[in-house]
Amino acid sequence: MSEGRCNLNTLWAELVVEELVRCGVDYFCIAPGSRSTPLVAAVAHNVQARHCVVYDERGAGFWAVGYARATGRAAAVITTSGTAAANVFAAVCEASVDRIPMIVLTADRPSELIDAGANQTMRQDGMFGGYVRWAFDMPAPSFDVPWRMLLTTVDQAVYRSAAEGGPVHLNCRYREPLEPCRGGVDEYAAGAAAWMESGRAYTVYAGSRWAAGAEAVEEVRRVLDGTGRGLLVAGRLDSDEERGAVLGLAERLGWPVYADVMSGLRLGRCGTHVIRYLDERLLGEDFKRRVRAQTVLHVGGRTVSKRIGEFFAGNRPDDYVVIKASGERYDAIHGVTLHVQADVAGVCEELDVSGAGRDEEYGELLAACAEKAEGIIARHIGEYAGASEPFVARCVTEEAPEGGGLFVSSSMPIRDVDLYGVSGRGDVHVAANRGISGIDGVISSAAGFAAGSGRATTLLIGDVAFIHDVNALSGIGRAGLRLVIVVINNGGGGIFHFLPIAAHGDIFEEFFAAGHEFSFGGVCETFGVGYERCDGKEEFMRAYRQAVRGSGVHVIEVRTDRGENLGLRRAMKMEIIEMLNASAGAGA
Repeated sequence: MSEGRCNLNTLWAELVVEELVRCGVDYFCIAPGSRSTPLVAAVAHNVQARHCVVYDERGAGFWAVGYARATGRAAAVITTSGTAAANVFAAVCEASVDRIPMIVLTADRPSELIDAGANQTMRQDGMFGGYVRWAFDMPAPSFDVPWRMLLTTVDQAVYRSAAEGGPVHLNCRYREPLEPCRGGVDEYAAGAAAWMESGRAYTVYAGSRWAAGAEAVEEVRRVLDGTGRGLLVAGRLDSDEERGAVLGLAERLGWPVYADVMSGLRLGRCGTHVIRYLDERLLGEDFKRRVRAQTVLHVGGRTVSKRIGEFFAGNRPDDYVVIKASGERYDAIHGVTLHVQADVAGVCEELDVSGAGRDEEYGELLAACAEKAEGIIARHIGEYAGASEPFVARCVTEEAPEGGGLFVSSSMPIRDVDLYGVSGRGDVHVAANRGISGIDGVISSAAGFAAGSGRATTLLIGDVAFIHDVNALSGIGRAGLRLVIVVINNGGGGIFHFLPIAAHGDIFEEFFAAGHEFSFGGVCETFGVGYERCDGKEEFMRAYRQAVRGSGVHVIEVRTDRGENLGLRRAMKMEIIEMLNASAGAGA
Protein backbone atom coordinates (compact mmCIF):
# COMPACT_ATOMS: atom_id res chain seq x y z
CA MET A 1 0.00 0.00 0.00
CA SER A 2 1.08 3.59 -0.56
CA GLU A 3 2.79 5.35 2.30
CA GLY A 4 1.24 8.38 3.93
CA ARG A 5 -2.21 9.76 3.36
CA CYS A 6 -4.35 9.15 0.29
CA ASN A 7 -7.92 9.74 -0.68
CA LEU A 8 -10.57 7.12 0.02
CA ASN A 9 -10.75 5.95 -3.61
CA THR A 10 -7.04 5.13 -3.53
CA LEU A 11 -7.25 3.39 -0.15
CA TRP A 12 -10.18 1.19 -1.19
CA ALA A 13 -8.47 0.23 -4.44
CA GLU A 14 -5.26 -0.58 -2.58
CA LEU A 15 -7.15 -2.79 -0.14
CA VAL A 16 -8.80 -4.65 -3.03
CA VAL A 17 -5.52 -5.20 -4.89
CA GLU A 18 -3.59 -6.19 -1.77
CA GLU A 19 -6.22 -8.75 -0.76
CA LEU A 20 -6.29 -10.19 -4.28
CA VAL A 21 -2.53 -10.64 -4.14
CA ARG A 22 -2.75 -12.33 -0.72
CA CYS A 23 -5.38 -14.69 -2.12
CA GLY A 24 -3.02 -15.70 -4.93
CA VAL A 25 -4.37 -13.42 -7.67
CA ASP A 26 -1.21 -11.44 -8.39
CA TYR A 27 -1.39 -11.03 -12.19
CA PHE A 28 -3.40 -8.11 -13.56
CA CYS A 29 -4.44 -7.54 -17.19
CA ILE A 30 -5.01 -3.81 -17.53
CA ALA A 31 -6.77 -1.91 -20.31
CA PRO A 32 -6.01 1.82 -19.92
CA GLY A 33 -8.86 4.16 -18.96
CA SER A 34 -9.80 7.00 -16.62
CA ARG A 35 -12.48 5.72 -14.23
CA SER A 36 -10.25 2.74 -13.34
CA THR A 37 -7.38 5.02 -12.24
CA PRO A 38 -7.59 4.04 -8.52
CA LEU A 39 -7.29 0.33 -9.32
CA VAL A 40 -4.51 0.82 -11.86
CA ALA A 41 -2.54 3.02 -9.47
CA ALA A 42 -2.97 0.41 -6.75
CA VAL A 43 -1.48 -2.26 -9.01
CA ALA A 44 1.37 0.04 -10.00
CA HIS A 45 2.22 0.72 -6.34
CA ASN A 46 1.96 -2.89 -5.14
CA VAL A 47 5.42 -4.47 -5.33
CA GLN A 48 4.00 -8.02 -5.47
CA ALA A 49 1.52 -7.33 -8.26
CA ARG A 50 2.52 -8.32 -11.81
CA HIS A 51 0.75 -6.90 -14.82
CA CYS A 52 0.38 -6.57 -18.57
CA VAL A 53 -1.11 -3.56 -20.36
CA VAL A 54 -3.37 -4.34 -23.33
CA TYR A 55 -4.89 -1.64 -25.49
CA ASP A 56 -8.33 -3.17 -25.88
CA GLU A 57 -10.47 -4.77 -23.18
CA ARG A 58 -11.46 -7.81 -25.23
CA GLY A 59 -7.79 -8.67 -25.67
CA ALA A 60 -7.15 -8.11 -21.95
CA GLY A 61 -9.94 -10.53 -21.10
CA PHE A 62 -8.63 -13.26 -23.37
CA TRP A 63 -5.08 -12.65 -22.12
CA ALA A 64 -6.40 -13.49 -18.65
CA VAL A 65 -8.08 -16.63 -20.02
CA GLY A 66 -4.82 -17.81 -21.54
CA TYR A 67 -2.89 -17.04 -18.36
CA ALA A 68 -5.29 -19.09 -16.25
CA ARG A 69 -5.16 -22.00 -18.69
CA ALA A 70 -1.39 -22.13 -18.27
CA THR A 71 -1.21 -21.62 -14.49
CA GLY A 72 -4.54 -22.88 -13.14
CA ARG A 73 -4.81 -19.58 -11.23
CA ALA A 74 -7.06 -16.63 -11.92
CA ALA A 75 -5.79 -13.37 -13.35
CA ALA A 76 -7.62 -10.11 -12.70
CA VAL A 77 -8.86 -7.92 -15.55
CA ILE A 78 -9.19 -4.18 -14.92
CA THR A 79 -11.30 -2.00 -17.22
CA THR A 80 -12.74 1.47 -17.21
CA SER A 81 -16.49 2.07 -17.40
CA GLY A 82 -19.04 1.85 -20.22
CA THR A 83 -18.54 -0.22 -23.35
CA ALA A 84 -14.99 -0.90 -22.19
CA ALA A 85 -16.46 -3.24 -19.59
CA ALA A 86 -18.83 -4.78 -22.15
CA ASN A 87 -15.89 -5.74 -24.36
CA VAL A 88 -14.76 -8.28 -21.75
CA PHE A 89 -17.98 -10.25 -22.19
CA ALA A 90 -16.66 -12.64 -24.87
CA ALA A 91 -13.77 -13.71 -22.63
CA VAL A 92 -16.15 -14.02 -19.65
CA CYS A 93 -18.33 -16.39 -21.70
CA GLU A 94 -15.30 -18.50 -22.67
CA ALA A 95 -14.07 -18.65 -19.07
CA SER A 96 -17.54 -19.49 -17.79
CA VAL A 97 -18.30 -22.43 -20.06
CA ASP A 98 -14.80 -23.90 -19.80
CA ARG A 99 -14.57 -23.29 -16.03
CA ILE A 100 -11.53 -20.99 -16.18
CA PRO A 101 -10.97 -18.90 -13.00
CA MET A 102 -11.02 -15.17 -13.65
CA ILE A 103 -11.60 -11.97 -11.64
CA VAL A 104 -13.18 -9.07 -13.57
CA LEU A 105 -12.84 -5.63 -11.97
CA THR A 106 -14.90 -3.07 -13.89
CA ALA A 107 -14.66 0.55 -12.81
CA ASP A 108 -17.98 2.39 -12.78
CA ARG A 109 -19.60 5.74 -12.08
CA PRO A 110 -21.31 6.21 -8.71
CA SER A 111 -25.01 5.33 -8.48
CA GLU A 112 -26.19 8.96 -8.69
CA LEU A 113 -24.86 9.20 -12.26
CA ILE A 114 -26.65 6.09 -13.52
CA ASP A 115 -29.66 6.80 -15.79
CA ALA A 116 -28.91 10.50 -15.48
CA GLY A 117 -27.38 11.15 -18.89
CA ALA A 118 -23.78 11.05 -17.66
CA ASN A 119 -21.21 10.34 -20.33
CA GLN A 120 -19.67 6.87 -20.72
CA THR A 121 -22.22 5.42 -18.33
CA MET A 122 -24.37 2.30 -18.56
CA ARG A 123 -25.81 -0.25 -16.17
CA GLN A 124 -22.84 -2.49 -15.37
CA ASP A 125 -24.10 -4.32 -12.32
CA GLY A 126 -25.24 -7.75 -13.48
CA MET A 127 -24.06 -7.06 -17.04
CA PHE A 128 -22.51 -10.55 -17.44
CA GLY A 129 -25.68 -12.33 -16.35
CA GLY A 130 -25.44 -16.05 -15.73
CA TYR A 131 -21.94 -16.30 -17.18
CA VAL A 132 -20.27 -15.38 -13.89
CA ARG A 133 -20.18 -17.59 -10.79
CA TRP A 134 -20.76 -14.59 -8.57
CA ALA A 135 -21.11 -10.82 -8.94
CA PHE A 136 -21.03 -7.96 -6.48
CA ASP A 137 -21.77 -4.27 -7.01
CA MET A 138 -19.37 -2.33 -4.78
CA PRO A 139 -20.65 0.93 -3.31
CA ALA A 140 -18.68 4.08 -4.02
CA PRO A 141 -16.03 4.53 -1.30
CA SER A 142 -17.53 5.89 1.89
CA PHE A 143 -16.36 6.29 5.47
CA ASP A 144 -19.69 4.75 6.52
CA VAL A 145 -18.73 1.39 4.98
CA PRO A 146 -16.20 -0.64 7.04
CA TRP A 147 -12.94 -1.53 5.30
CA ARG A 148 -13.46 -5.19 6.28
CA MET A 149 -16.31 -5.37 3.77
CA LEU A 150 -13.82 -4.92 0.95
CA LEU A 151 -11.57 -7.71 2.16
CA THR A 152 -14.30 -10.26 2.80
CA THR A 153 -15.87 -9.44 -0.56
CA VAL A 154 -12.57 -10.05 -2.36
CA ASP A 155 -12.07 -13.28 -0.39
CA GLN A 156 -15.52 -14.50 -1.38
CA ALA A 157 -14.92 -13.59 -5.03
CA VAL A 158 -11.63 -15.51 -5.24
CA TYR A 159 -13.12 -18.51 -3.42
CA ARG A 160 -16.16 -18.67 -5.73
CA SER A 161 -13.97 -18.38 -8.80
CA ALA A 162 -11.69 -21.21 -7.65
CA ALA A 163 -14.26 -23.51 -6.04
CA GLU A 164 -16.86 -23.24 -8.79
CA GLY A 165 -14.41 -22.77 -11.64
CA GLY A 166 -15.16 -19.63 -13.64
CA PRO A 167 -15.26 -15.84 -13.70
CA VAL A 168 -16.53 -13.52 -10.99
CA HIS A 169 -17.38 -9.84 -11.39
CA LEU A 170 -16.69 -7.00 -8.98
CA ASN A 171 -18.15 -3.70 -10.18
CA CYS A 172 -16.11 -0.96 -8.51
CA ARG A 173 -17.71 2.51 -8.29
CA TYR A 174 -15.59 5.64 -7.82
CA ARG A 175 -16.36 9.33 -7.50
CA GLU A 176 -13.86 11.96 -8.59
CA PRO A 177 -11.08 12.77 -7.88
CA LEU A 178 -9.72 9.54 -9.31
CA GLU A 179 -5.99 10.14 -9.14
CA PRO A 180 -3.99 9.42 -5.95
CA CYS A 181 -3.98 12.47 -3.68
CA ARG A 182 -3.95 13.46 -0.03
CA GLY A 183 -7.33 12.99 1.61
CA GLY A 184 -7.11 12.39 5.39
CA VAL A 185 -8.01 8.72 5.76
CA ASP A 186 -5.56 7.77 8.51
CA GLU A 187 -8.18 7.27 11.22
CA TYR A 188 -10.36 5.16 8.92
CA ALA A 189 -7.43 2.95 7.89
CA ALA A 190 -5.98 2.56 11.38
CA GLY A 191 -8.13 -0.45 12.13
CA ALA A 192 -6.56 -2.33 9.24
CA ALA A 193 -3.08 -2.15 10.72
CA ALA A 194 -3.20 -5.64 12.26
CA TRP A 195 -4.42 -7.14 8.98
CA MET A 196 -1.71 -5.32 7.06
CA GLU A 197 1.01 -6.61 9.35
CA SER A 198 -0.27 -10.20 9.26
CA GLY A 199 0.47 -10.67 5.56
CA ARG A 200 -2.51 -13.08 5.31
CA ALA A 201 -5.84 -12.88 3.57
CA TYR A 202 -8.58 -11.67 5.89
CA THR A 203 -10.83 -14.70 5.37
CA VAL A 204 -9.19 -18.04 4.52
CA TYR A 205 -11.32 -20.61 2.70
CA ALA A 206 -10.33 -24.28 2.99
CA GLY A 207 -11.32 -27.17 0.74
CA SER A 208 -12.12 -25.51 -2.55
CA ARG A 209 -12.24 -28.82 -4.44
CA TRP A 210 -14.04 -32.10 -3.82
CA ALA A 211 -11.95 -34.92 -2.40
CA ALA A 212 -12.21 -38.51 -3.56
CA GLY A 213 -14.50 -40.17 -1.00
CA ALA A 214 -14.02 -43.87 -0.23
CA GLU A 215 -17.63 -44.66 -1.11
CA ALA A 216 -17.35 -43.02 -4.52
CA VAL A 217 -14.13 -44.88 -5.34
CA GLU A 218 -15.67 -48.16 -4.25
CA GLU A 219 -18.74 -47.59 -6.44
CA VAL A 220 -16.55 -46.94 -9.49
CA ARG A 221 -14.51 -50.04 -8.70
CA ARG A 222 -17.68 -52.13 -8.47
CA VAL A 223 -18.83 -51.00 -11.91
CA LEU A 224 -15.45 -51.59 -13.54
CA ASP A 225 -15.01 -55.02 -11.98
CA GLY A 226 -18.34 -56.09 -13.47
CA THR A 227 -17.57 -55.17 -17.07
CA GLY A 228 -16.43 -57.45 -19.87
CA ARG A 229 -15.16 -54.81 -22.31
CA GLY A 230 -14.14 -51.32 -21.30
CA LEU A 231 -13.10 -48.10 -23.04
CA LEU A 232 -11.35 -45.24 -21.22
CA VAL A 233 -12.02 -41.68 -22.43
CA ALA A 234 -9.55 -39.01 -21.31
CA GLY A 235 -11.06 -35.55 -21.67
CA ARG A 236 -9.36 -32.27 -20.86
CA LEU A 237 -6.80 -32.72 -18.09
CA ASP A 238 -5.44 -29.60 -16.42
CA SER A 239 -2.24 -30.67 -14.69
CA ASP A 240 0.68 -33.06 -14.87
CA GLU A 241 -0.67 -34.68 -11.72
CA GLU A 242 -3.96 -35.50 -13.46
CA ARG A 243 -2.22 -36.73 -16.58
CA GLY A 244 0.10 -38.97 -14.60
CA ALA A 245 -2.76 -40.43 -12.57
CA VAL A 246 -4.84 -41.16 -15.67
CA LEU A 247 -1.87 -42.81 -17.38
CA GLY A 248 -1.33 -44.98 -14.31
CA LEU A 249 -4.98 -46.02 -14.33
CA ALA A 250 -4.81 -46.79 -18.06
CA GLU A 251 -1.82 -49.08 -17.50
CA ARG A 252 -3.59 -50.93 -14.67
CA LEU A 253 -6.78 -51.34 -16.69
CA GLY A 254 -5.15 -52.25 -19.98
CA TRP A 255 -8.18 -50.81 -21.81
CA PRO A 256 -8.07 -48.95 -25.12
CA VAL A 257 -7.95 -45.22 -24.41
CA TYR A 258 -9.53 -42.44 -26.43
CA ALA A 259 -7.23 -39.52 -25.61
CA ASP A 260 -8.66 -36.14 -26.52
CA VAL A 261 -6.14 -33.62 -27.82
CA MET A 262 -6.81 -31.45 -24.74
CA SER A 263 -5.94 -34.31 -22.37
CA GLY A 264 -2.22 -33.83 -22.95
CA LEU A 265 -1.98 -37.55 -23.76
CA ARG A 266 -2.97 -37.46 -27.43
CA LEU A 267 0.43 -36.27 -28.69
CA GLY A 268 2.57 -37.61 -25.88
CA ARG A 269 4.36 -40.85 -25.14
CA CYS A 270 1.39 -42.49 -23.55
CA GLY A 271 1.86 -46.21 -24.00
CA THR A 272 0.41 -48.79 -26.33
CA HIS A 273 -3.22 -48.52 -25.29
CA VAL A 274 -3.99 -45.04 -26.64
CA ILE A 275 -6.27 -44.99 -29.69
CA ARG A 276 -5.23 -42.77 -32.61
CA TYR A 277 -7.66 -41.14 -35.05
CA LEU A 278 -10.76 -42.41 -33.29
CA ASP A 279 -12.77 -39.53 -34.73
CA GLU A 280 -12.48 -40.96 -38.25
CA ARG A 281 -12.76 -44.51 -37.01
CA LEU A 282 -16.23 -43.92 -35.64
CA LEU A 283 -17.60 -43.15 -39.09
CA GLY A 284 -17.77 -46.78 -40.31
CA GLU A 285 -21.19 -48.23 -39.36
CA ASP A 286 -20.04 -51.86 -39.42
CA PHE A 287 -17.03 -50.94 -37.36
CA LYS A 288 -19.14 -49.10 -34.80
CA ARG A 289 -21.16 -52.20 -34.05
CA ARG A 290 -18.01 -54.28 -33.79
CA VAL A 291 -16.33 -52.04 -31.21
CA ARG A 292 -19.21 -51.25 -28.86
CA ALA A 293 -17.93 -51.01 -25.29
CA GLN A 294 -19.85 -52.48 -22.38
CA THR A 295 -18.47 -49.84 -20.00
CA VAL A 296 -17.15 -46.35 -20.72
CA LEU A 297 -15.08 -44.55 -18.10
CA HIS A 298 -14.72 -40.82 -18.88
CA VAL A 299 -12.21 -38.86 -16.78
CA GLY A 300 -11.65 -35.11 -17.03
CA GLY A 301 -13.41 -32.45 -19.08
CA ARG A 302 -15.19 -32.46 -22.40
CA THR A 303 -13.77 -33.77 -25.66
CA VAL A 304 -13.12 -31.87 -28.90
CA SER A 305 -14.72 -34.51 -31.10
CA LYS A 306 -18.51 -34.57 -31.18
CA ARG A 307 -18.44 -37.93 -32.98
CA ILE A 308 -17.34 -39.69 -29.82
CA GLY A 309 -20.69 -38.69 -28.32
CA GLU A 310 -22.53 -39.70 -31.49
CA PHE A 311 -20.85 -43.09 -31.29
CA PHE A 312 -21.97 -43.64 -27.69
CA ALA A 313 -25.48 -42.42 -28.56
CA GLY A 314 -25.81 -45.09 -31.24
CA ASN A 315 -23.88 -47.75 -29.32
CA ARG A 316 -24.86 -47.06 -25.74
CA PRO A 317 -22.68 -48.72 -23.11
CA ASP A 318 -24.32 -50.53 -20.22
CA ASP A 319 -22.40 -48.37 -17.76
CA TYR A 320 -21.15 -44.84 -18.45
CA VAL A 321 -19.04 -43.44 -15.62
CA VAL A 322 -17.85 -39.82 -15.54
CA ILE A 323 -15.26 -38.55 -13.07
CA LYS A 324 -14.48 -34.83 -12.98
CA ALA A 325 -13.96 -32.01 -10.52
CA SER A 326 -17.00 -29.94 -11.47
CA GLY A 327 -20.64 -30.60 -10.79
CA GLU A 328 -21.72 -29.60 -14.28
CA ARG A 329 -23.34 -32.18 -16.52
CA TYR A 330 -21.27 -33.37 -19.49
CA ASP A 331 -23.94 -35.67 -20.87
CA ALA A 332 -25.32 -34.49 -24.20
CA ILE A 333 -26.54 -38.01 -24.99
CA HIS A 334 -28.14 -38.48 -21.54
CA GLY A 335 -26.35 -41.77 -21.10
CA VAL A 336 -24.23 -41.29 -17.96
CA THR A 337 -25.08 -43.87 -15.30
CA LEU A 338 -22.60 -42.82 -12.63
CA HIS A 339 -21.32 -39.26 -12.08
CA VAL A 340 -18.54 -38.72 -9.56
CA GLN A 341 -17.62 -35.15 -8.65
CA ALA A 342 -14.16 -35.46 -7.17
CA ASP A 343 -10.50 -34.76 -7.68
CA VAL A 344 -9.64 -36.64 -10.88
CA ALA A 345 -6.09 -37.51 -9.85
CA GLY A 346 -7.22 -38.70 -6.43
CA VAL A 347 -9.87 -41.09 -7.76
CA CYS A 348 -7.60 -42.49 -10.48
CA GLU A 349 -4.81 -43.15 -7.98
CA GLU A 350 -7.20 -44.88 -5.56
CA LEU A 351 -8.75 -47.23 -8.11
CA ASP A 352 -7.26 -50.72 -7.89
CA VAL A 353 -8.85 -52.39 -10.91
CA SER A 354 -6.06 -54.31 -12.60
CA GLY A 355 -7.42 -56.41 -15.46
CA ALA A 356 -11.09 -55.45 -15.03
CA GLY A 357 -12.90 -55.31 -18.37
CA ARG A 358 -9.80 -56.17 -20.37
CA ASP A 359 -10.57 -57.75 -23.75
CA GLU A 360 -7.33 -58.52 -25.58
CA GLU A 361 -9.00 -59.16 -28.95
CA TYR A 362 -10.85 -55.85 -28.70
CA GLY A 363 -7.65 -53.94 -27.96
CA GLU A 364 -5.73 -55.67 -30.73
CA LEU A 365 -8.45 -54.81 -33.28
CA LEU A 366 -8.34 -51.13 -32.37
CA ALA A 367 -4.54 -51.09 -32.37
CA ALA A 368 -4.34 -52.71 -35.81
CA CYS A 369 -6.85 -50.28 -37.29
CA ALA A 370 -5.02 -47.35 -35.71
CA GLU A 371 -1.82 -48.40 -37.46
CA LYS A 372 -3.60 -48.73 -40.80
CA ALA A 373 -5.30 -45.34 -40.39
CA GLU A 374 -1.94 -43.77 -39.61
CA GLY A 375 -0.53 -45.20 -42.83
CA ILE A 376 -3.44 -43.89 -44.92
CA ILE A 377 -3.12 -40.39 -43.47
CA ALA A 378 0.66 -40.26 -43.88
CA ARG A 379 0.44 -41.43 -47.49
CA HIS A 380 -2.25 -38.94 -48.53
CA ILE A 381 -0.50 -36.01 -46.86
CA GLY A 382 2.78 -37.06 -48.40
CA GLU A 383 1.35 -37.41 -51.92
CA TYR A 384 -0.31 -33.98 -51.85
CA ALA A 385 2.23 -31.65 -53.42
CA GLY A 386 1.58 -28.47 -51.44
CA ALA A 387 1.61 -27.52 -47.77
CA SER A 388 -1.92 -28.72 -47.03
CA GLU A 389 -3.76 -27.84 -43.84
CA PRO A 390 -3.48 -31.41 -42.47
CA PHE A 391 0.25 -31.31 -43.30
CA VAL A 392 0.76 -28.08 -41.36
CA ALA A 393 -1.09 -29.47 -38.32
CA ARG A 394 0.94 -32.66 -38.52
CA CYS A 395 4.22 -30.81 -38.96
CA VAL A 396 3.58 -28.46 -36.03
CA THR A 397 2.76 -31.35 -33.67
CA GLU A 398 5.92 -33.14 -34.82
CA GLU A 399 8.30 -30.16 -34.75
CA ALA A 400 7.03 -28.21 -31.73
CA PRO A 401 9.92 -27.85 -29.26
CA GLU A 402 10.22 -30.29 -26.38
CA GLY A 403 8.80 -28.64 -23.28
CA GLY A 404 6.99 -26.03 -25.35
CA GLY A 405 3.34 -25.10 -25.65
CA LEU A 406 0.91 -25.52 -28.53
CA PHE A 407 -2.16 -23.27 -28.47
CA VAL A 408 -4.72 -24.25 -31.10
CA SER A 409 -7.56 -22.14 -32.46
CA SER A 410 -11.09 -23.43 -32.74
CA SER A 411 -12.66 -24.21 -36.12
CA MET A 412 -10.43 -26.34 -38.41
CA PRO A 413 -7.03 -26.10 -36.63
CA ILE A 414 -8.15 -27.96 -33.48
CA ARG A 415 -9.85 -30.62 -35.58
CA ASP A 416 -6.78 -31.06 -37.78
CA VAL A 417 -4.46 -31.40 -34.78
CA ASP A 418 -6.81 -33.92 -33.18
CA LEU A 419 -7.15 -35.97 -36.38
CA TYR A 420 -3.75 -35.71 -38.04
CA GLY A 421 -1.28 -34.77 -35.31
CA VAL A 422 1.54 -37.21 -34.67
CA SER A 423 1.82 -39.10 -31.40
CA GLY A 424 4.75 -40.31 -29.35
CA ARG A 425 5.98 -36.81 -28.55
CA GLY A 426 7.39 -35.76 -25.23
CA ASP A 427 6.31 -32.80 -23.15
CA VAL A 428 4.22 -30.59 -25.43
CA HIS A 429 1.45 -28.79 -23.54
CA VAL A 430 -1.66 -28.40 -25.74
CA ALA A 431 -4.27 -25.74 -24.92
CA ALA A 432 -7.28 -24.21 -26.67
CA ASN A 433 -10.39 -22.16 -25.95
CA ARG A 434 -13.01 -24.91 -26.07
CA GLY A 435 -15.53 -23.56 -23.57
CA ILE A 436 -17.76 -22.11 -26.29
CA SER A 437 -15.25 -22.83 -29.06
CA GLY A 438 -15.29 -19.30 -30.44
CA ILE A 439 -12.60 -17.91 -32.71
CA ASP A 440 -12.38 -14.51 -31.02
CA GLY A 441 -9.52 -13.54 -28.74
CA VAL A 442 -7.31 -16.45 -29.79
CA ILE A 443 -4.08 -14.48 -30.28
CA SER A 444 -4.57 -12.76 -26.92
CA SER A 445 -5.27 -16.10 -25.21
CA ALA A 446 -2.14 -17.65 -26.72
CA ALA A 447 -0.12 -14.65 -25.51
CA GLY A 448 -1.52 -15.01 -22.01
CA PHE A 449 -0.79 -18.73 -22.09
CA ALA A 450 2.80 -18.09 -23.13
CA ALA A 451 3.20 -15.45 -20.42
CA GLY A 452 1.71 -17.61 -17.71
CA SER A 453 3.46 -20.86 -18.61
CA GLY A 454 6.82 -19.38 -19.51
CA ARG A 455 6.91 -21.86 -22.40
CA ALA A 456 8.00 -21.16 -25.95
CA THR A 457 4.57 -21.40 -27.56
CA THR A 458 3.24 -22.08 -31.04
CA LEU A 459 -0.20 -20.80 -32.02
CA LEU A 460 -1.93 -22.57 -34.92
CA ILE A 461 -4.75 -20.34 -36.15
CA GLY A 462 -6.94 -19.77 -39.19
CA ASP A 463 -7.09 -16.55 -41.17
CA VAL A 464 -10.55 -15.45 -39.98
CA ALA A 465 -9.65 -16.04 -36.32
CA PHE A 466 -6.43 -14.08 -36.84
CA ILE A 467 -8.37 -11.14 -38.29
CA HIS A 468 -10.78 -11.25 -35.33
CA ASP A 469 -7.96 -10.55 -32.88
CA VAL A 470 -5.41 -8.73 -35.03
CA ASN A 471 -5.16 -5.81 -32.58
CA ALA A 472 -3.53 -8.19 -30.11
CA LEU A 473 -0.34 -7.85 -32.15
CA SER A 474 -0.03 -4.27 -30.94
CA GLY A 475 0.90 -5.41 -27.43
CA ILE A 476 2.49 -8.82 -27.61
CA GLY A 477 5.64 -7.65 -29.37
CA ARG A 478 6.87 -5.85 -26.25
CA ALA A 479 5.72 -8.49 -23.76
CA GLY A 480 8.93 -10.53 -23.93
CA LEU A 481 7.17 -13.65 -25.18
CA ARG A 482 8.45 -16.51 -27.33
CA LEU A 483 5.46 -17.01 -29.61
CA VAL A 484 5.32 -18.40 -33.14
CA ILE A 485 1.98 -17.79 -34.87
CA VAL A 486 1.25 -20.13 -37.78
CA VAL A 487 -1.74 -18.72 -39.67
CA ILE A 488 -3.53 -20.84 -42.28
CA ASN A 489 -4.77 -18.45 -44.95
CA ASN A 490 -7.32 -20.11 -47.23
CA GLY A 491 -9.07 -16.87 -48.03
CA GLY A 492 -12.11 -17.22 -45.80
CA GLY A 493 -14.14 -19.58 -43.63
CA GLY A 494 -13.00 -23.01 -44.78
CA ILE A 495 -15.02 -24.90 -42.16
CA PHE A 496 -18.28 -23.89 -43.84
CA HIS A 497 -17.40 -26.13 -46.78
CA PHE A 498 -18.20 -29.10 -44.52
CA LEU A 499 -21.76 -27.88 -43.88
CA PRO A 500 -24.86 -28.40 -46.07
CA ILE A 501 -24.98 -24.68 -46.86
CA ALA A 502 -21.92 -25.19 -49.10
CA ALA A 503 -24.25 -26.65 -51.74
CA HIS A 504 -26.03 -23.29 -52.08
CA GLY A 505 -23.58 -21.61 -54.41
CA ASP A 506 -25.70 -18.50 -54.89
CA ILE A 507 -25.12 -17.37 -51.31
CA PHE A 508 -22.29 -19.52 -49.96
CA GLU A 509 -19.18 -17.63 -51.00
CA GLU A 510 -20.36 -14.13 -50.12
CA PHE A 511 -22.25 -14.80 -46.90
CA PHE A 512 -20.48 -17.82 -45.37
CA ALA A 513 -17.00 -18.35 -46.79
CA ALA A 514 -16.70 -14.54 -46.80
CA GLY A 515 -13.53 -14.34 -48.84
CA HIS A 516 -10.98 -11.62 -48.08
CA GLU A 517 -7.73 -10.14 -49.35
CA PHE A 518 -6.27 -9.34 -45.94
CA SER A 519 -2.54 -8.57 -45.92
CA PHE A 520 -0.98 -10.46 -43.03
CA GLY A 521 2.47 -9.23 -43.97
CA GLY A 522 1.25 -5.65 -43.96
CA VAL A 523 -0.29 -5.80 -40.53
CA CYS A 524 2.81 -7.53 -39.11
CA GLU A 525 4.94 -4.72 -40.50
CA THR A 526 2.61 -2.17 -38.93
CA PHE A 527 2.96 -3.74 -35.49
CA GLY A 528 6.65 -4.57 -35.81
CA VAL A 529 6.18 -8.33 -35.70
CA GLY A 530 8.39 -10.75 -37.66
CA TYR A 531 6.68 -12.25 -40.70
CA GLU A 532 7.29 -14.86 -43.40
CA ARG A 533 5.02 -16.36 -46.06
CA CYS A 534 5.39 -20.01 -47.08
CA ASP A 535 3.66 -21.95 -49.86
CA GLY A 536 5.57 -25.27 -49.98
CA LYS A 537 6.27 -28.09 -47.52
CA GLU A 538 10.03 -27.71 -47.30
CA GLU A 539 9.73 -23.94 -47.15
CA PHE A 540 7.31 -24.15 -44.23
CA MET A 541 9.34 -26.73 -42.31
CA ARG A 542 12.49 -24.61 -42.67
CA ALA A 543 10.68 -21.43 -41.58
CA TYR A 544 8.98 -23.08 -38.62
CA ARG A 545 12.12 -24.80 -37.32
CA GLN A 546 14.00 -21.51 -37.54
CA ALA A 547 11.21 -19.55 -35.85
CA VAL A 548 10.85 -21.85 -32.85
CA ARG A 549 14.59 -21.62 -32.22
CA GLY A 550 14.42 -17.85 -32.17
CA SER A 551 13.02 -15.33 -29.71
CA GLY A 552 10.18 -12.83 -29.72
CA VAL A 553 7.01 -13.05 -31.80
CA HIS A 554 7.01 -14.35 -35.36
CA VAL A 555 4.14 -14.92 -37.80
CA ILE A 556 4.29 -17.57 -40.53
CA GLU A 557 1.54 -17.37 -43.14
CA VAL A 558 0.71 -20.52 -45.11
CA ARG A 559 -1.45 -20.06 -48.21
CA THR A 560 -3.81 -22.99 -48.93
CA ASP A 561 -6.73 -23.73 -51.22
CA ARG A 562 -10.06 -24.39 -49.51
CA GLY A 563 -11.42 -26.65 -52.25
CA GLU A 564 -8.29 -28.79 -52.55
CA ASN A 565 -8.03 -29.26 -48.79
CA LEU A 566 -11.67 -30.30 -48.64
CA GLY A 567 -10.94 -32.94 -51.28
CA LEU A 568 -7.86 -34.19 -49.41
CA ARG A 569 -9.74 -34.59 -46.14
CA ARG A 570 -12.62 -36.41 -47.83
CA ALA A 571 -10.25 -38.77 -49.64
CA MET A 572 -8.57 -39.74 -46.37
CA LYS A 573 -11.91 -40.12 -44.62
CA MET A 574 -13.40 -42.41 -47.27
CA GLU A 575 -10.36 -44.69 -47.45
CA ILE A 576 -10.29 -44.99 -43.65
CA ILE A 577 -14.00 -45.88 -43.58
CA GLU A 578 -13.46 -48.57 -46.23
CA MET A 579 -10.55 -49.96 -44.25
CA LEU A 580 -12.58 -50.01 -41.02
CA ASN A 581 -15.52 -51.80 -42.58
CA ALA A 582 -13.18 -54.36 -44.12
CA SER A 583 -11.46 -54.82 -40.76
CA ALA A 584 -14.78 -55.30 -39.00
CA GLY A 585 -15.65 -58.12 -41.40
CA ALA A 586 -12.23 -59.75 -41.45
CA GLY A 587 -11.31 -59.34 -37.79
CA ALA A 588 -8.50 -56.90 -38.70
